[in-house]
Amino acid sequence: MRPLKLTLNAFGPYKGKVDIDFTQFNQKTLFLVSGPTGAGKTTIFDAIAYALYDEASGTSRGKDSFKSQFATDEDLCYVELTFELAGKQYYIKRSPAQMGPGKHKIKKHSPEVEFIYGKNVTTKIVEANQEIKELLSLSYEQFKQIVMLPQGEFKKMLESNSSDKEKIFRNIFQTDTINTFQNSLKEEARRLKLEVEQSDKIMEQFVGVIFPQENQVLKEAIEFMDIKELLVELDNSIQDANSRIQNYSEEMVLFRDKIQQNQEHIKDLTELEQLKKARNQLVQLKSEIDNKRQKLIENEKAQKLVGYKIDKEKTINENKRLKKELDTSKEFLSEIKRALLENKKRLDLTEKNYDDLPEKRNKIVELKQEEQTIKTIKIKEMKISQLEEEIKKVQSASEKSLLLLEKQKGNLEQNKQRSAEIIQARIKSMSVQTDIVKLNEKLADNKIKITLFDEFSQLIVDKKKKVELFKIADTQFESIQKDYQHQRLLYNRNIAGVLANELEEDKPCLVCGSKVHPLPAILSKEAISKKELEKIETEKNKSYQEYSLLANALSYLNEQIKKYEQTLQIDAERASEKSTQLLEQQAIMQENKRIVVKEKNELDYLVEQEEAINQKIEAEQKQEKQLESEIQELRSTFQNTTKRIQEVRGEIKEEQNLIKYGNLNQVQEKLKRLADEIEQIESEHKKNHEKKIELEKEETQFKTKIDSYEAQLEMSIKRYEIASIEYENQLQLVGFDDHFEDYLLSEEQIYDLGLEVTDYDKKVWVNQEKYTEKKEKVAFIKQPYTIEEYQEGIATYENKLNELNTLYKELIGINNKHESAYAEIKKNYEAKQMQLEKCSLYSELSELANGSKETDYISFERYVLAIYFEEIIQAANLRFTQMTNNRYSLLKREEKVKGAGAKGLDLDVFDNYTGKTRSVRTLSGGESFKASLALALGLSDVIQNHSGGVSVDTLFIDEGFGTLDSDSLYIAIETLFELNQRGRLVGIISHVEELKMRIPVHIDVTKTSEGSQITVKM
Repeated sequence: MRPLKLTLNAFGPYKGKVDIDFTQFNQKTLFLVSGPTGAGKTTIFDAIAYALYDEASGTSRGKDSFKSQFATDEDLCYVELTFELAGKQYYIKRSPAQMGPGKHKIKKHSPEVEFIYGKNVTTKIVEANQEIKELLSLSYEQFKQIVMLPQGEFKKMLESNSSDKEKIFRNIFQTDTINTFQNSLKEEARRLKLEVEQSDKIMEQFVGVIFPQENQVLKEAIEFMDIKELLVELDNSIQDANSRIQNYSEEMVLFRDKIQQNQEHIKDLTELEQLKKARNQLVQLKSEIDNKRQKLIENEKAQKLVGYKIDKEKTINENKRLKKELDTSKEFLSEIKRALLENKKRLDLTEKNYDDLPEKRNKIVELKQEEQTIKTIKIKEMKISQLEEEIKKVQSASEKSLLLLEKQKGNLEQNKQRSAEIIQARIKSMSVQTDIVKLNEKLADNKIKITLFDEFSQLIVDKKKKVELFKIADTQFESIQKDYQHQRLLYNRNIAGVLANELEEDKPCLVCGSKVHPLPAILSKEAISKKELEKIETEKNKSYQEYSLLANALSYLNEQIKKYEQTLQIDAERASEKSTQLLEQQAIMQENKRIVVKEKNELDYLVEQEEAINQKIEAEQKQEKQLESEIQELRSTFQNTTKRIQEVRGEIKEEQNLIKYGNLNQVQEKLKRLADEIEQIESEHKKNHEKKIELEKEETQFKTKIDSYEAQLEMSIKRYEIASIEYENQLQLVGFDDHFEDYLLSEEQIYDLGLEVTDYDKKVWVNQEKYTEKKEKVAFIKQPYTIEEYQEGIATYENKLNELNTLYKELIGINNKHESAYAEIKKNYEAKQMQLEKCSLYSELSELANGSKETDYISFERYVLAIYFEEIIQAANLRFTQMTNNRYSLLKREEKVKGAGAKGLDLDVFDNYTGKTRSVRTLSGGESFKASLALALGLSDVIQNHSGGVSVDTLFIDEGFGTLDSDSLYIAIETLFELNQRGRLVGIISHVEELKMRIPVHIDVTKTSEGSQITVKM
């Protein structure tokens, strides 16, 4: 990620809008942010972190406090950042929650975001945060440890534990698949373990329902949960129970059969007795039923006579109706004949008027033709008025077009003159551009020289300081060394006294080995102890180390000064004077450049209008041609319209000569009158003809009806004679007289009597059949008993059956539970054996992949990341050893530490002075800063080499340089310049003056009573 442009508005100490264009640094990607405390230096990094992660760069600031205290509620706080990643540009704008301007009044604004990448736009905060995190492949915390080192937090990456480093490196080196693989193994092992436990629980649950009864082996298997033995014994118990259940079942079937047999015998004897009683009752009812059957027969005969009587009465009624209809039709026919005579008289009158209609219709045709001629004349007169109006409009439009044409020609001439001026300006702009390029080259060359002379002058100042320090160190070392040599000589001279002073009774001498010490040496008063001598020697070594460091630094500075003298071809004494001259030349050239650039901008502004002027000329020429064409077209239209008016007036004059009947109203009145007369004549003629046809049709219909009624009446009389004869014959045949209706029964009586007779006959037949059947069945019983004897036998059999059924149910209930338990236990036991095998395999793989005691708690992912970590440490040490004059180097911790937490990515530091390894947490503030900077740069180098998912093209450092001495600062600056040469963008916030002298690009932050301001100096 490389920032291209940053915009702040009402943000932090900045009241107004501030723009920082990182692309204007002229390829110088190392820049320094400087200014007084509280001016807003860190706010620049805060703005970048807020734009990307919705958070500040450090932990001491909250995003809700970003709005400037200098701004009012009319100002809106926001940050805009344009950055580049993998050759693509992205834009993001954020604004925090704040009070700000609304449409009509001040209102509370919620946090907002706008993230643009390509054609996609995201405006939801959560989605934008996630998309940026995935794009950069770094979380906010990881960003602070790799890209942006906030003030007071630069040691977090250095001192973070294995777990924290694992999260950072996972995103960087894309080892998510390994982590997913580890988690899947752990989850599968956990799941299989749960399955085994679940199988045990299920088996325990079903073992609990087993009743071992007298089976001692089964009891012991249950007690010790010996599933294998339990399954064998339980299976044997189930087989034995099944055999006993079968025996019980067979015995119960026998008893049920005997009970059923006795019940059937009791039933047969009881039913036979009941049939005898029913038979006697039916015999008693026979006489009554025969009487009812005779009534039904007589009713049936009378019903036949009813039909014949009804037929006779129908023929009498029909004769009366037909005679009445015949008389009515004859009366209607007489009325129709009278109406036909009257219609003939009216029709003769209308025929005469109808014959005169052709003459009236011809008159109407003539009147309509004259009406049309008058209307045509009026239309043509209106047409002339319209044409005269069009002529007026054409004349007006022609005059306007002529005025516009004159104006357009004037504008065209002016634009052609401006086009000529622009061509001259372009030529001059090219000449001025050449002058600017030359000035830029001179300025760049001069600026490089100024930088070199500044560095040269700084080296001379550093040398003077080092010389003074070297002289002091040389004097101190010489004094300490003389004192050490003197004390060493005294110690050596009194070595015998020192040894004698350490002698003990009955213990051998270290020199001669004797346990008797008659004349021990005497210790001189000036002598010192061995510890005191070692202390002086330590002071001497420390002094020598300082002396050596200063000597090396002076040697290095002398070499650098010689290089600059050779490069610049000037003595060190004249460097300051030459630097002043170059600065004066630079100021003059800058002023000349400003004047020339201003002239170039004015010329460019004029040249930029060339395309617009040319487009105007082209448009005006096109418009001029269009106006000329329109004027010509209007003239042609005027001539054609005038000619057409003359033609229409001639046509009107010819048509007026043809008019005979007067004006239009007179003609239309005559037309209406003739039309009404014709309509009335036609209507009366049609009405009389239709009436005639209608009357003739009715006359025919009634004649037909009369003939039909006469024929029907004749046939009806014949039917009456036949029906009378048949009725008399049926009376004689049945033997009834005209009072036969006394034998008729109602439908309800017929239904009730028929039902009684039929029910009686059915009962007689059924009784006879059943009685015969039961009598034969009872005759076949081998050992006949009474009903009471059969009932006593049933009671005995039922008692025995109940006893057997109780035993059967108890046994089958227990056996069903045992069978269900056996099936479930066996299923889960077999499943458990397979689960145990898989569980053991996955548990072992999970422990191996996720880290355990056997693997020193190093997971597979951390093992892979440790390889990358070794590369990072190796890359970091290239700079760290240089920064610390080969004293320190970073090491991956190899020794085991207490606890079962994540391991394998912890850091230690090796001290070449002591030859020992210790924790990075023991480093001083300046040493920690160097280590953190080296580690961040090493990580960046490894990422670039492996082309992972993270692109680290930027490094921001907030303070930390103040903890370095001059030598360390010099080396750190050289390291940063090396990054600059590789194209890395490095931003530094610092108060250190030496950085201001060495770094050419400055972002100066100044604070005023109205808010801070930013000035970019290059």
